[in-house]
Amino acid sequence: MASPPEGHPLKPAPAKPLTDLDFHSGARVEELNQLIQEYEARNPGVREAPELHQAKDAVFSLLGVVQNSDGKLPAVNRYLILSGGVQQGTVDVDLGVPHHLSPGRDYDSDFTLLVPVLNAAGVPITLDMKQSPPGHTQISLQPFDPSTLRRWSDCCLGEEAYLSAQLVSAWFARSFASAAKGVRVELRGCVTSVVVSVGHYRVLYDIVPVVAFKGWPEVAQPWLSQAHFWDGKLRDEEVAGGFYLLPSTSGVSWRLAFSASEWRLRRTLPLPLLQAFRAATAVLGGHFSMGLRPYHLFTLVLQACERLPGSYLGREENAAHAWLGLLDDLSACLVHRCLPNYFLPPWNLLEGLSHGDMESLAQELARVRANPSKFLRRAVEGAKEAKRLAKAFQKQNASTVVS
Repeated sequence: MASPPEGHPLKPAPAKPLTDLDFHSGARVEELNQLIQEYEARNPGVREAPELHQAKDAVFSLLGVVQNSDGKLPAVNRYLILSGGVQQGTVDVDLGVPHHLSPGRDYDSDFTLLVPVLNAAGVPITLDMKQSPPGHTQISLQPFDPSTLRRWSDCCLGEEAYLSAQLVSAWFARSFASAAKGVRVELRGCVTSVVVSVGHYRVLYDIVPVVAFKGWPEVAQPWLSQAHFWDGKLRDEEVAGGFYLLPSTSGVSWRLAFSASEWRLRRTLPLPLLQAFRAATAVLGGHFSMGLRPYHLFTLVLQACERLPGSYLGREENAAHAWLGLLDDLSACLVHRCLPNYFLPPWNLLEGLSHGDMESLAQELARVRANPSKFLRRAVEGAKEAKRLAKAFQKQNASTVVS
């Protein structure tokens, strides 16, 4: 090669962005993107069908029966329906069961339904968070009217009349199962899961009894005063209009939940990032019984939006990078044994996991990260099998109706 003229050093060729390979695993990023898109296409979930509205009406009708049975539920209630069941990270609950319901095998479409058992709007309540784990609280019914105390006396504990999350969950499951004769109903942790069959479709509703509040909890006030990725897209009153208490598995305690806020934030999230989240949830689904929850992944999604520009997260070709990034972020959280709640950072969502469980999860996650294409293909094959099972059920159901 000829030497450059004296006084003119050889300049390197302009750098070109090399995004074709994942540095850690050597996987082709283009292939990972294609697998994520294939998983989206194969996902058997049904979101638009007349049967879905009929299933919703059937569930609401059963809730009316529960209300009429003993008058515990508010006569006028406001439910929150979320697309996707609790296994999709819609709410932060621990199912506390070794098995999960599967799309295709058990249901064709899934939703989460928050049902307020109490509406605390206008009631001067001070949440007792000092005697509970981080992010949890106790709620006394003493500030409520005497009729409320009488209705819920069998679910209260102690002289302070603390409403027991465990007792409320058990009561709701019994009452709903009694009303839903001939319908599949299961109590999974604090969640009452019901599968309603309408026509050729089976619709799963994960129903969670909650306490509904207006406004914003004082403990999360610092988060509201900070700058966020949704500034200019949503108003503060939309994001902070209310919150919930979800039942926890720790007896009398309830878990703070910002589900209405998350429902609005989801609508502002870039589609490629949501696709990466769904693919990561599918890949890690087998580990959720070990204490890892899909809500942990959703928290990382929200945190990613805070530090990365929407123009980057919104590019379709970056779905694979987002998917790999979620795995890396989760791995770092397990190593450091800390995953801050998005709305309440002092609350470590990994607080309840033992060091042994976190080490085991970190090792399993490292295996996925070392061969991401392999595990994404498994997720795609799982989606194909779910769709095959759903079609087989519809075919069998149709032949039964004809005969």
